[in-house]
Amino acid sequence: MFQKKNQHEQLPGSDATTILAAGTRAIGDFECANHLRIDGQVKGHIGCDSKLVIGQTGRVEGSIVCANADIAGQLDGDITVHESLVLRQGAVVNGNISANMLQMEAGVVFNGQCRMQAAGGADAVAKPSLNGKKAATREVAAADA
Repeated sequence: MFQKKNQHEQLPGSDATTILAAGTRAIGDFECANHLRIDGQVKGHIGCDSKLVIGQTGRVEGSIVCANADIAGQLDGDITVHESLVLRQGAVVNGNISANMLQMEAGVVFNGQCRMQAAGGADAVAKPSLNGKKAATREVAAADA
């Protein structure tokens, strides 16, 4: 009648990580509610509601849509990141990037176009003026920092 729940059971949105180990090949579309780490190869489209990591030995051929991404391996396809994308030294990206924030280390190879947009869209980037109209955004120069 009363059953004890398995304490190790992971629910969607938890901190569980799905790992595709080095030497593993997967062909087909991939959907993941939790974190996903790829050290092997994936040929297909990936959707991840959480953080996606492509390790140094990882390779993805296909498009990716995720909340956050950290790439040290190779991506041949477009990537859309709703929050933060980090490209580590040695990463190779052959495709277009759409992200809210982008961090790129020295030694990254990137062949494609990059589109940056604030999480709230273009209106979140514009600074309001005193008369209620949108004022032009300004870029902060290194001297301002």
